[in-house]
Amino acid sequence: MTAEIVVLPTQQAVAEALADRTAAALRAALEQKNRVTLCLTGGSTPVPAYRRLAEAEAIEWDRVHVFWGDERCVPPDHDESNYAMAARTLLGPAGVPETNVHKMPGACPQAEGAAVYEQALEQFFGDDLWFDVLHLGMGDDGHTASLFPGTDALSVTDRRVTPGLAPPSAAVRERLTLTFPTLQRAGLCLMAVAGAAKRDAFSDVLDAYDGEAEGPPAARVRVEGDLIWLVDHDLAQGLADENDD
Repeated sequence: MTAEIVVLPTQQAVAEALADRTAAALRAALEQKNRVTLCLTGGSTPVPAYRRLAEAEAIEWDRVHVFWGDERCVPPDHDESNYAMAARTLLGPAGVPETNVHKMPGACPQAEGAAVYEQALEQFFGDDLWFDVLHLGMGDDGHTASLFPGTDALSVTDRRVTPGLAPPSAAVRERLTLTFPTLQRAGLCLMAVAGAAKRDAFSDVLDAYDGEAEGPPAARVRVEGDLIWLVDHDLAQGLADENDD
């Protein structure tokens, strides 16, 4: 698998590219099938992206089903909830029907929440799980979704969903996360990352792509479709070629 890296001038430009590429991919998928799937992420970069995506034209949101790559173990109206952020910025403004929103049960105990979401994926997809568009980000430590360095979740290959554990410094440590095999089932994965603080982790990812090391969790994401990194100049400076979106 090869990854495309697109370097953009600012974090705002990364957000705009995330929204615009997602909109284009959803419109293309909607021309081919009756329902399409979009898997969302959390963090700060997607906030303006999701607001922009909600205003995109020619997307029939009643045919788009929305999932999440990970969630903090908090109630759905909690400030730290990935679902709550998406509800404010995308789902509500775009008018996505509640029946099309498949949020992770963060308020459940971890093991129960993982089992419940795994069952929800089974009921919707059966054996043919597929995300038409998958959003991911990367933390300063190189984690993606809630797959953190040195945690048990990294080695789970026989489950679609597993409990995750963030570092002690995190506001909410207990998480639910899709596993690497589940993340693999995507037609387009957009990895939106910005900021100089993540430059070391991004450098490690590039080393992993060059075969020099295993790399952080974000480097272990392999998708069956296209993987595109959308990064800003501050992150990529000195590490990647400057390409306009």
